[in-house]
Amino acid sequence: MTINGVQRPFLDAYLLFPTVSNQPFEVRLLVDTGADGTRLSPRDARRMEQELGIDIWNLPQGDPDTGIGGQAPTRVIPAILLMDGFAALLALHILEPQPGPPTALPSLLGRDVLSSFALFMEERTSRVLLLEPHEADALALPH
Repeated sequence: MTINGVQRPFLDAYLLFPTVSNQPFEVRLLVDTGADGTRLSPRDARRMEQELGIDIWNLPQGDPDTGIGGQAPTRVIPAILLMDGFAALLALHILEPQPGPPTALPSLLGRDVLSSFALFMEERTSRVLLLEPHEADALALPH
């Protein structure tokens, strides 16, 4: 996906929240090797509330999320992340929406999930490849 003329590595995924909803929630995630964990943006949190009826303010508070933009309060919910046959159980941190218009901050796919794969980003064709260990081991790559 191109944002402000710059190619960004996004993947489409689904989130399931088995403790509160049986409906899948579609989300676009920015591949972020600098993020320790997968995070749901305030904009997607608002959309989740609207589409699934999940009141994030009733979820337990998580540790504040610290990043390049400072600190942000979070809420935590058990979630299952689904991507092309891959499933991972997460303690998903949701960045709390702040008053006013939503920011353009994307949801992030962090190292909690990325560590399960070999990551290849090929900007020429706008592809992001997440290879399972056996697939990565089969490649003839220099050491």
